[in-house]
Amino acid sequence: MFTTIHGLKTFYEERGSGPAVLLLHGFPLDHRMWQEQISALESNYRVIAPDLRGFGQSEPHKDLITLEHMADELLLLLDQLQVEKAVLAGFSMGGYVAFSLLRKAPNRFNGLILANTRPDADPLEGQINRMKMAASLLEQGPQAASKAMIPKLLSEGEGSGLASEIQDQINGMSPLGLVHASLAMAFRKDSTEPLSTIQAPTLVIGGEKDSITPPSIMKKMADSIPNATYSEIKDSAHLTVREHPDQVNKAITDFLSHLHS
Repeated sequence: MFTTIHGLKTFYEERGSGPAVLLLHGFPLDHRMWQEQISALESNYRVIAPDLRGFGQSEPHKDLITLEHMADELLLLLDQLQVEKAVLAGFSMGGYVAFSLLRKAPNRFNGLILANTRPDADPLEGQINRMKMAASLLEQGPQAASKAMIPKLLSEGEGSGLASEIQDQINGMSPLGLVHASLAMAFRKDSTEPLSTIQAPTLVIGGEKDSITPPSIMKKMADSIPNATYSEIKDSAHLTVREHPDQVNKAITDFLSHLHS
């Protein structure tokens, strides 16, 4: 489905009915990374999975944007869809956007799912690497992102059918959207201190073999949130929601069932 936000074409998938669940994808992916979760949830929940600004079918902005800008657009989308409250789920970059949403409108979210993400801002080395990625994207297109990211996203490497699917998805992205997101992530706010103020019940999902957001970071984040539980997915790298969807879906559905019981 398409809508217009800030004058730009914006895509979102909406399926099912019931309590709302907002799914925020990671970099350099789009809403399709959640396809297994959408199918598992739509029979009991109203699932909303947007393409963030500049990703998938959502038109990129001409100017640089921040994660705060993405959060503002999501609040406008919720308003358009007349969603007063939702469970907020963010994967990786989507988690960074989720932290921004919690700063802006904590009362809009009655539950939180943080998958393979982290609360800290990038150190200088991380900022430099993201700026190098942005330069590579301008020079080489989205293939620069798929080449760099797929070995980190998937434990099984580049030879699998899933890897081929993810590569095709990434290679179809707007280079400009990926550049803007790279720079937005490089200079994002640190969300470590506010973790202790999160009131919503929270599920933290980590991957055993995740080199981007290792289990040690995920466990520490869960311990810092007052009402959080931690679920670790065995034999999974960064993209847990696609590598082991059955395990992830069970963790999410158990969490949501308890939340809405």
